[in-house]
Amino acid sequence: MSNHVLLCQGSEVNVKPADMFEYLWQTIGESISTEDYSSLPHLDESRSKPDDFHKDKYELPLENSISEMLHPIMKQRDSNSRSSSPDCQSPTVDSSQQSLYFHQSPPPVTGNAGIALQHYSTQHAIPSHVNYAGDYGFEISIPKPEKETKSTSWTYSPMFKKLYVRMASSCPVQFKTLHPPPAGTSIRAMAVFAKSEHVQDVVRRCPNHATCKEYNENHPAPSHFLRCEHKYAQYVDDRLSGRQSVIIPHEAAQAGSDWVVNLFQFMCLGSCVGGPNRRPIQVVFTLEKDHVVLGRAAVEVRICACPGRDRKNDEKLLAPPGQQSKKLTKTPLTSKVLQGQGKKRKFEGDDECFTLTVSGRENYELLCRIRDSLELAAMLTPHDIESYRQGQVKARPQSVSTGEPQTKVIRLSPVNQNMAVFNASISH
Repeated sequence: MSNHVLLCQGSEVNVKPADMFEYLWQTIGESISTEDYSSLPHLDESRSKPDDFHKDKYELPLENSISEMLHPIMKQRDSNSRSSSPDCQSPTVDSSQQSLYFHQSPPPVTGNAGIALQHYSTQHAIPSHVNYAGDYGFEISIPKPEKETKSTSWTYSPMFKKLYVRMASSCPVQFKTLHPPPAGTSIRAMAVFAKSEHVQDVVRRCPNHATCKEYNENHPAPSHFLRCEHKYAQYVDDRLSGRQSVIIPHEAAQAGSDWVVNLFQFMCLGSCVGGPNRRPIQVVFTLEKDHVVLGRAAVEVRICACPGRDRKNDEKLLAPPGQQSKKLTKTPLTSKVLQGQGKKRKFEGDDECFTLTVSGRENYELLCRIRDSLELAAMLTPHDIESYRQGQVKARPQSVSTGEPQTKVIRLSPVNQNMAVFNASISH
């Protein structure tokens, strides 16, 4: 059996076939320690002619040398060592590796839920919130709750196209496509600020809710503002834009149904400082396949403690004046009301009429009696009023002489005097 001839740094080395592996292993170890891969040996085909029986065992490829075969591995090793260094601010990645990673789909989710960190950015700096049904007719819908009360967990206003939802409550969102999308299509949900002055900011949870134990135990993404209760939900942090989103697989509707329902949770109030901070929020749902948007739908969201109350208050502001309910406003008592006026101002020739709204039948009848007594008192002369007073004075000593219990005389105000006159007129 003939020896093999290897070329190493311009010199020829004869190696027996039995010692070939040991020699190559020793040479490769020295090259790795010195990081000099130009001295790796390669086979001289013109001088070495192994037997056919051992050809496949020892012959190296003609088109690649050992250094060329190990070059990508060593380059990846160097790149990882540089990127892991704390002094490196901008790690370099090989273009061939980067292109392969860009065409890869996101890593599969392990377990019931997962979190992934995107090393690439498939999102624009300002995400679009324009509704786009696309070729597959993608659309969403918010179902009505069973009872729309003040304390309902969620409610949707068609007038504002706005969702009112309580914090950490499970809110159903329905998805539908007119045509089935390709296999492997997913749905991404991302929260963005609606106003142009805040659209570049990332929607995150406030530090108070993000660090507390409530709602955060055993959850893979405690800092995410938007969550989904799907068992295959994947929480994604985009490294370049910093935006957070949750991805769920697109599923076909069940038999007899056109919609697929998924439950979402909003983990901060709209007034939380360090989070939304009273800035309007929209949730953008996109239908994606390999990071290509096939459809888009957006809905404005308000996270509050009383969704039903806030929705009614917002809708009242836009209601026409005739449709607004008229309610009696309670006027607080002030010192000006409690203090009586020294003189009563009289307006001559004042025939203007007013309408007073009052709640309660008993109060209404009392006000009617006061109105009638005032009108009757206006028709009496001062002589009639004086005669009524004298009759009250004559009746007082008569009750004392007959042995009847003495009654306390109370000086009546003008309003009470009018009521007394009215009652006396009815009794006669």
